[in-house]
Amino acid sequence: MRSKKLFSPLIFTLAFSSLFLLAGCDNQPSQGGGNQIPTVNVKVFKVEPLTYTLQVSLPARVVASQIAEIRPQVGGIVLKREFAESSNVKSGQSLYQIDPAIYQANYDSAVANLASAKASANIAQLTLKRYAGLLKTKSISQQDYDKASADAQQADAGVLVAQAAVHTAKVNVDYTKVYSPIDGYIGKSNVTEGALVSAGQATPLALVQKLDPIYVDMTEAATRYNKYLHDQNVIYEPVKSDNVNIYFNDGSQYQYPGHIKFSDMTVNETTGTVTLRAVFPNPNAQILPGMFLKPEVTLGYIKNAVVVPQQGITSDVKGEYTAKILNPDNSIEYRTGIQVYTGIPGYWVVTKGIKVGEQVIVSGLLNLTMVESGAKMTGKAIEEPATLTQDKLDNLIKSNAK
Repeated sequence: MRSKKLFSPLIFTLAFSSLFLLAGCDNQPSQGGGNQIPTVNVKVFKVEPLTYTLQVSLPARVVASQIAEIRPQVGGIVLKREFAESSNVKSGQSLYQIDPAIYQANYDSAVANLASAKASANIAQLTLKRYAGLLKTKSISQQDYDKASADAQQADAGVLVAQAAVHTAKVNVDYTKVYSPIDGYIGKSNVTEGALVSAGQATPLALVQKLDPIYVDMTEAATRYNKYLHDQNVIYEPVKSDNVNIYFNDGSQYQYPGHIKFSDMTVNETTGTVTLRAVFPNPNAQILPGMFLKPEVTLGYIKNAVVVPQQGITSDVKGEYTAKILNPDNSIEYRTGIQVYTGIPGYWVVTKGIKVGEQVIVSGLLNLTMVESGAKMTGKAIEEPATLTQDKLDNLIKSNAK
């Protein structure tokens, strides 16, 4: 028993001495001094030169490229509807027949009045010619001749009035047939046979809409639209051809691309937006007036774009973007003044502060807080730098558009 009691303190003393020696070794400066720069294991993303397709998604509504509200220009009873509802009609095709009886009677009367006026004018001209001969022999007075001349002129004017009445009556007869002024799609008829209609009535008989091509009216905030215009040929190279695509609710893309027809420079006072009109081919009538869509507009391309994962960009207390860069000598640089222009899920497009070829630290950032205060640190990439290929970027942009 005595030997055990003596042995225990000895073991304790040896163990304590060993710990002291180990602690002393850990605190010894290594590789030439006590100012060793800490090394942190990190993961990095290497920035490759890419072409970024700059797109915006805008709310839009479909509008027919031409709209004709069919209204009667004369009143009467509708005798016949001469088209099939929900069909395509041609310009000049007859749509309705209004009872022409009264208008035909007026036309016939006008024709008869014209014949009478012409006869009266003929008699007046013959009388004037005869009076001209009598005036030379002093058989009649100058006053009688002047009256005959005035009567002849009045008769000629009566012919013109009668001709105008005939033309008016003929137009009214023609108006009893209601024609389509444009090619397009006609929906349901608002009247049936036997209905009484009036000239210029408020309710149209039917609506004809031209669906091919079709218009898509998009709205964008005026401030953002002005920024797009300002950034052309500065940040991005604008597209000069078809640059609008439509995606349906199931994610499928409309087969025909469209292009911007015009942009309205008048700002809506209520919403602060401007309207951009795009034109699309629509041969199969897949896009119908009144539909709400969200087309993608390709503004242009950013050449040699710096695309960086979002986890590599942080914000400081001032709300400014920052990043930590692993330099070629393995030193870690705290980079401020980063400017982000746009992005897609997972990535930012940086226009200032990061260059092509640099390695942005995307993992291990919590261990690098000392760098922000100016402390020097080195990093070691624990695996090959991650990169983003052009194909992957294009697929991300396309998926984001759907």
